[in-house]
Amino acid sequence: MDQAMLVAVRAVEAGATTMKGVIDATGLSRLKVERALNALEKQKLLVRDRQGFRVAGRQAPPPSRQCGSCNACCDILEVAAVDKPVHQLCKHWQADTGCTIYGRRPQMCRSFACAWLQGHLDDAWFPEKAGLVVHFSQDAVNVTVDDHCPDRWREEPYFSKLCEWSLNGIRRIGNRGYATLIVSGPDRFLLLGRTIVPDPTLFGTAFLPLTLDTFRFWKAQSAEHLQRLHERVAEIERIRREFGSCAIPENEDDDPHPPYRPALLRLSNHANA
Repeated sequence: MDQAMLVAVRAVEAGATTMKGVIDATGLSRLKVERALNALEKQKLLVRDRQGFRVAGRQAPPPSRQCGSCNACCDILEVAAVDKPVHQLCKHWQADTGCTIYGRRPQMCRSFACAWLQGHLDDAWFPEKAGLVVHFSQDAVNVTVDDHCPDRWREEPYFSKLCEWSLNGIRRIGNRGYATLIVSGPDRFLLLGRTIVPDPTLFGTAFLPLTLDTFRFWKAQSAEHLQRLHERVAEIERIRREFGSCAIPENEDDDPHPPYRPALLRLSNHANA
């Protein structure tokens, strides 16, 4: 899959359903978008129906689903284009009227559709009720939590669904993987199945499975640190395959340096094997 196709399918996953929507979301030329969408259709990765484009295998959103009384995205999310900070109702919103600049609202507002509105979630996730706004970007499921219920995302049925999404994102192959990110007030979290990573760094997180839905993780402090962590994770997995087990370093702030194998073998009592 070339870069234009990848960017186009990400845009559709994030909610773009029309040619114009994909062009606006990707910044690609119309010709490149047309070619990418046609190629994705031929490969049966996208489906085009009366409601526009959608990812193959994903149900089309219910046509009757509308925002109704909910204005959570106008309250909880940040919209820099109209100087709207997070967790502050937009100055252009009025009771009984709604958005007073709807016809000239910024592009972010025009293209935004939460996961509930797109039909990916049941009515327990209606943002006004749940206190959660879930939306997709090209490489993440993003969950912004109302500051009136900062721990709502840890409750059921929400937490189990977010864990399911996280595992799906981890298990996807290659560039199709995605992260599951939670923003609750000043706090940021990355979900690895049922494992919660607080304050993930911009450089990334290396991780190893402990069970089907829990992980050991290390937060990278630089791009080079992340590379070393990934190299050691790969060596741990090789030793696991070779010996059936491998000890996992416990320190979250660990900064490994090659060679990894001798130290891992000693830690695992396999040094004389």
